[in-house]
Amino acid sequence: MGRLKARYRDLNLRQSFVVTVAVTFGIVVLLSLAVIWGCTALKQWLLPESNAVYLSLEANTASGKTVAYTIRFVLGEDKPSDLNFLTALDGDGNPVPDLLDPASMVASIKRAESGFTLLTPKRKLLYQACDVAMVAVPVLISIGGVLLCGYTFYRRKLEEPLRILSQATAQIAAQDLDFSLDYASRDELGQLCASFEQMRQALEENSRAMWKMLEERKLLQASIAHDLRNPIAIIAGYAEYLQLHLPKRDLSSEKAEETVSNIAKAARRLEQYTESVRAINQLDEIELHPTEVSAAALMADLTADLSRMAADAGKALQTTGSVPDTLIRVDTAILYRVLENLLNNALRFAQGQIQLSCALQGNVLSITVSDDGPGYPEEILSGKTRLLHSSPDENGHCGMGLTVCRILCQKHGGSLELSNRAPHGASAKILFPL
Repeated sequence: MGRLKARYRDLNLRQSFVVTVAVTFGIVVLLSLAVIWGCTALKQWLLPESNAVYLSLEANTASGKTVAYTIRFVLGEDKPSDLNFLTALDGDGNPVPDLLDPASMVASIKRAESGFTLLTPKRKLLYQACDVAMVAVPVLISIGGVLLCGYTFYRRKLEEPLRILSQATAQIAAQDLDFSLDYASRDELGQLCASFEQMRQALEENSRAMWKMLEERKLLQASIAHDLRNPIAIIAGYAEYLQLHLPKRDLSSEKAEETVSNIAKAARRLEQYTESVRAINQLDEIELHPTEVSAAALMADLTADLSRMAADAGKALQTTGSVPDTLIRVDTAILYRVLENLLNNALRFAQGQIQLSCALQGNVLSITVSDDGPGYPEEILSGKTRLLHSSPDENGHCGMGLTVCRILCQKHGGSLELSNRAPHGASAKILFPL
């Protein structure tokens, strides 16, 4: 039974509707035939003498008299039970010995009148009820069959998926995506539920990505607001200093020149922050253009270019790992830009050596850039409060390179992982889905 239910559940809507109608029609026909047969049997039971006939005999006696007799009996019996007509009677009704003339005997049979007229009132009512039931009950069974067919089809094929879809729609309207649609059927509604579940998963992923992007935007704004305080405070402080001493004319030209120079430096830092924010905002407009390239050839070109950049900076680049000579699809422009930013960051802090390692794991390209410098500050590794980090010893450098790398990796569907090496040094690992 369970197997039949499973097969019925997997039928498409048209097939399941045809099966439901066919089964219901069969049940209606069987019940109607049973009712008609039962009513017919009951009517026959109410009319036990429906085969009764009248036997009429007429003959002449030897004395010339005519004798007539009629008797009622049921067909199928051996003979009539009353045979008094074989005895001749005189004028007073007394039997007299007389012989019948066989040649003059005439016999006739006439069917008895309907047995219905002989029934009692209760039996007549029951008999008439059987006639009505033979017509009315099959009609009622047919109507009930139609209703049962519709209810069964709705209950078995429509109710559960419609309920699931209705609840899912209400939850999505309430911005609740923390659920799943589970309807085990391969019919059209099962496919619709599966498509709805795929849409829910896509909405959930997009929602998470959007919230993550909003959180990063908040962190970026917090970072900018934090880093803008210093140059603004410097400019405000020196401006107040000039306002205080210029009217008194007690400010030497050297001090005034130093003050103006510091204000200009602070203004340039403000300009750097503004340019950083503009550059980061432009990253959202970058479109992916993946192309099919050889993984081995791509890594060979990358290694050659990065080694030249390291040599120009007076640092050594050591490469480890390898990738197979297979075709991959990747946006090489974005990959180059990410690695160049990571290498520039490593070149600023490395003491003398930088390591580049690569590997191809399934459909993910993994590249790690490591240096032997002091490593990342804890606030960068935690990444919970700021995305941009100013570095006074780097002439106001605000850490835009790491932020650009993170955004570009995410745009390619990948990620950027930062860590520190033992005993010292920084390591940046990018994961690029291909």
